[in-house]
Amino acid sequence: MKIRMDFVTNSSSVSYIVTLNLDLAEFIKAKNGDFSDSPKKARIYSVLKEDLRKNGEKTRLLDKDVYVKRYDFSKKPDAKYDHSFEGGVESVDFSTLDEETLWAYIRGEYLVNGRLSGEIKGLGSVQVTRDKSATAQKYCALKDCGSCERNGTPDCYQLAGD
Repeated sequence: MKIRMDFVTNSSSVSYIVTLNLDLAEFIKAKNGDFSDSPKKARIYSVLKEDLRKNGEKTRLLDKDVYVKRYDFSKKPDAKYDHSFEGGVESVDFSTLDEETLWAYIRGEYLVNGRLSGEIKGLGSVQVTRDKSATAQKYCALKDCGSCERNGTPDCYQLAGD
């Protein structure tokens, strides 16, 4: 049996880089009637756009201004999917859905399940390896180094920043 010691794709902790090309996204949105046919898409676009503009980093990529932000989360407690809603996702009023549930849905369906760039042009995401320093803070607080099976190995969380 082969045991992987590096990045594993089915890990419960995941990280995604989300990008927003605001000019393209706004052009496509206007061309498609401002998502008037889909309150769900309108709300998801609005929330992501606001978060990326306020909390993301604006950078220049291939002569275009792009907003970029890394999202780190755990799939099981932090993500919701279409099947997570009682009565199905069709029964959900996204215009009144609370922020916490909406973000969980965005993390599950639009990041983990990869629907973002296919449904909302101008936004994109890519899965990346999780932030090792965040992992070290989370797991090293749970036990002292002397009792950790990773202590002194290349996989030691304390050595994550090296």
